[in-house]
Amino acid sequence: MAPFYFIYIGRSDGQLRIVTKSKKRELNQPTDLQLDKTPDKKGVSDYYTKLVNGSPKEVDWKRKLAGMLIREIGGKEHQGKNYILAALPDNYRLYEHLKYTTTDNGALQKSTNNHAKGPTDRQDAYLYGHPLGRKKRYRSPADFFPHLLWLVTDEAGDPGNCACKVCSPEEFQVEDVGVEGSSAAQKLDGLDSTTAAGATPNDFATPTKRASFSKEVGKALSKSSTTQASSPRGLTTQSNATPELTPLSVRPPVHPEQDIDCRYGVFLFRPGELIWFSRGTAWGLSLIVNRERFKDSRGLDRPQYLVQPLSHPFGHPESRVISQETLLRPWLAWSAPGPTHQHLASGGFSYNTIDWTRVLDKHFGHGDAEVDASIFAAKAVDESYTLFHQMPKLSAAAEELQWSGLYLGGEKIWVGEPIRLRIGSGNDIMILHAIVERPRQGFAGNASTVIYLVGDVYTFATVSYDDRNQVPVENSRLPSRLREDLRYRNRATRRKNQISYWKLMRPLAKLGLEDIKGRWYESSLLLPILRGEADFNEDLARGEITDAGMWMNGRGDSSLGVDKVGQKKSNRIEAFGRAIPAGMQIGQAFDDASHADTIRIQHGVSNALEEGTGQNLITTEDNLEQFLDLNPVESEYAHQYTDNGGHYIGDPMQH
Repeated sequence: MAPFYFIYIGRSDGQLRIVTKSKKRELNQPTDLQLDKTPDKKGVSDYYTKLVNGSPKEVDWKRKLAGMLIREIGGKEHQGKNYILAALPDNYRLYEHLKYTTTDNGALQKSTNNHAKGPTDRQDAYLYGHPLGRKKRYRSPADFFPHLLWLVTDEAGDPGNCACKVCSPEEFQVEDVGVEGSSAAQKLDGLDSTTAAGATPNDFATPTKRASFSKEVGKALSKSSTTQASSPRGLTTQSNATPELTPLSVRPPVHPEQDIDCRYGVFLFRPGELIWFSRGTAWGLSLIVNRERFKDSRGLDRPQYLVQPLSHPFGHPESRVISQETLLRPWLAWSAPGPTHQHLASGGFSYNTIDWTRVLDKHFGHGDAEVDASIFAAKAVDESYTLFHQMPKLSAAAEELQWSGLYLGGEKIWVGEPIRLRIGSGNDIMILHAIVERPRQGFAGNASTVIYLVGDVYTFATVSYDDRNQVPVENSRLPSRLREDLRYRNRATRRKNQISYWKLMRPLAKLGLEDIKGRWYESSLLLPILRGEADFNEDLARGEITDAGMWMNGRGDSSLGVDKVGQKKSNRIEAFGRAIPAGMQIGQAFDDASHADTIRIQHGVSNALEEGTGQNLITTEDNLEQFLDLNPVESEYAHQYTDNGGHYIGDPMQH
């Protein structure tokens, strides 16, 4: 017989006793009545009994759990060996439910309803020990495995990261969104199955059967994604898209601003977002208060933004109008520098714990209070999240809430758009179909909520291509911004006989906020800003366009650990707190030029492009590399992070 190797579980949340909602202490096991073996008047014994260490069922549980654990996180060197848990996690115990009938002479009556293959009517094992009490027991090794995986992989020890059915009930009730089941035009990921050399039909073909965001699909998600969602840093994927992988159609916008943000090239930045802005010879951190389209002096239709620089509570700079997107950067494009006051750099400080009056009075030494306040405020925003635009409940009894949008750190995210993922290949995205908030009872009786993001996971794939192949057929189920950007990139890369597509890896995946880097940006629109027009055009000429996400950080990289969710804020203004003037409101967007002077008339603010003045944050000449935290590959482009003029993108085939 082959030897077994022991696996030791070093952490447990098991409890032998718990405190109930009524503040009573009770044993975390079957009740005394359930443990009573006394038969009733008909001779029926129906009771629970504790399984001793080494009993066949207890051994079977430990073998199955160890095998699942090795398959999930073990490497190739562990395959082909037999493993068993040395013991169940501390304070977790198995109880067997027995039910049988005894005859008058003391013999067991033969069962007529025997699913346990023995003389008893039932013989089921249940695992007790979860901190929520005896009613939250596990019925099988597969039932308990997601919780075991969380115990051994989640360094934060946050139950909100656990995907088991007890910690995270997963019966979603999501509004129906039908998938148009049509014909050959619905080829997966932007390519016809016969167009790309070296690709197999299964790489591209999309089945035509219908799917919907119904209650049944939500339940199927609970079963299919439990293991995947519980792994904090990995996404189990298949090597090829199979006919069973069916993406959902993007649900239509439900809010006017959401409809604007779904369009390609209208606005790159959004109200409520944290961004970097040019102050002439320096860069600052600010909140986007409002935006609009206007016609410039040449009659060109362009976006402009009203931004409010961040500062300490005792002085706020004047709002500014920025009329060129090249003078703005996403918050995640750069890393924030350390504070200019060395005493504040020692650690342990946050925006709300710093005594800004003492900073202004130079008790912390010499430095720039406004600069440091903006840095600490930005990090506080990065650690926050806010849900907005609650959707109608499907029923009054529904526990979970659904939302149309989410402020995640510095960015604004809508249902129906792509978001960047931490897990997977590094280039994976999720088409977000639902933002779900579900109440959760804390282990100590404290109520909290858990946020789930539900959507289809895609990866960016590239194959050989030449002019003899057919023009790729678009995947109409992808958001229009994603399709437009893919067209642009493919027109450029066909010079190298390459073409790319978004390959579906996992439909209806369920992820947590800690798995999200941030919102997705079009490479065709953001890279000319990040790289500079000249370098970007050289890349186009070579047929090389990288993903914009490769040039950006992830949310929480400079503040939160990657496994933390952050702090929930009731509204966006609360997230910025005293770093912006009291009473400030975040406005709606205008998508035409009919309100061209609205920002200036209503706010009476200066135009940063016209003045180009203001207190310097950090000068480009002196501290740019520290300010941007550029790595060696990026540093050669540092000179491009200045005013590069208007944002105009030509057809890549024209360069």
